[in-house]
Amino acid sequence: MRRPLLASLLVATSLVVASCAMPADDPNWNPDAGADAVFEEDAAAEEAAGDDALAAADAALVTPTSIGVDVPLTAAPPAGALIVSVLDGTESDTIMSAAMAEAAETVGWTYQEVTGVDPADTLTTAPVAFQEALDLNPAGIRISGVYVDAIAEGLAAAEAAGVPVICTGCSGAPAGAIKDTSLDGDAQNTEWAKLLATYVYANKGPNEDAAVEMFTLPVPALSTFGIEFIGQLATLCRECSVLEQPIDPMALADVPLFVSDAMSISLGRWALLQSGNVSAGVSDALATAILFEPTVILGRGASAADIAALQATTPVEVPDAAAEEVEAAAAAEDAGAAEDAAMAEDVAAAEDAAAAEDAGAALATPEQAAALQAWTAIPIPVLGWRVIDQFARVIGGEALAEGPLPSQLLTAANAGEAVLDESGNYIGVADYKEQFAALWGAK
Repeated sequence: MRRPLLASLLVATSLVVASCAMPADDPNWNPDAGADAVFEEDAAAEEAAGDDALAAADAALVTPTSIGVDVPLTAAPPAGALIVSVLDGTESDTIMSAAMAEAAETVGWTYQEVTGVDPADTLTTAPVAFQEALDLNPAGIRISGVYVDAIAEGLAAAEAAGVPVICTGCSGAPAGAIKDTSLDGDAQNTEWAKLLATYVYANKGPNEDAAVEMFTLPVPALSTFGIEFIGQLATLCRECSVLEQPIDPMALADVPLFVSDAMSISLGRWALLQSGNVSAGVSDALATAILFEPTVILGRGASAADIAALQATTPVEVPDAAAEEVEAAAAAEDAGAAEDAAMAEDVAAAEDAAAAEDAGAALATPEQAAALQAWTAIPIPVLGWRVIDQFARVIGGEALAEGPLPSQLLTAANAGEAVLDESGNYIGVADYKEQFAALWGAK
């Protein structure tokens, strides 16, 4: 990744601070020196923030090694517990449900899923599905942030019945029946958002005020993701912008057309999808759309198809306009040392024109835009095992595990090294099942 030079000036802040610091009767006070000091301090802070963000993004490209849990259970979980998961209708929830079933069997429990939640009508369908789960008298219920706001009465009933609930994709602290909101919660969605914002910052053109169209979904943790992405990009790039494009839950099948229509009138070239659950068909729709510039797709939670597409993408050398400008200046300097001054001017002009052309065409082809696509990878199968691990700790009265899920920033350059399961889903850590079994004392 390449980082553009920081170039921002806080004139207003500098003047305010300088005026407040000015001693009215100090004849040696120098307003210019005060302003310069403030500017240098602001510039240093901004550069440090940029450096820290880039270092974090670089680290996120590396394959993870931890499942986020390293404290064994102090006692084996009581056998025979029933864990129920209320599925939200998404592809990722289906994958997680299969993983939860396998994890529950490993720990000696029974698992059952309840379907029936319609993402297009959670207010009507989610309460019915949750009540069905509660009627099974389970030892615990897993719910999704997709519909958590629709089941307030059911959660109150679960609390009264003493049934613990774990919510994946929720925001805020756990309360009432909900005992844990950390899995796919605020902390990690904040991290994923900052990674993708940093990626845009690091890969935008040298003179580009990157404009991002962010396609959003009404899920609590994704709201956190959106807020943090906007904040991080604004911190790193004052002139960059984000336009939120809310996806209608009642028209999920129309997402590819919605994205391509939005990008066809967008002045930017970055499209951010908040979930791999809605990515199917988007690339094909963009390939046939009439765009101002080829679109770079970014996303949170790559699906198996998204990862396969990254792996099939040939990395392309994107021209570095800043490097071209340096080379042009060097060539012009060399030419200037020649005896023929007119020739030096001609060479300098030609090199400047070439550099400007390269800068403008830095992403002139769909192949170059495709080579820049990037996704944060979320290990949904590991998430399913983490849910069962959390229930074991809740039921056993032990401290919950707070470590992050194994995750990674995937690009066309490193997707081939991603650790996947037999279905192509990201898992990050190949022996995660064995690690959980060891923590549980299971054989």
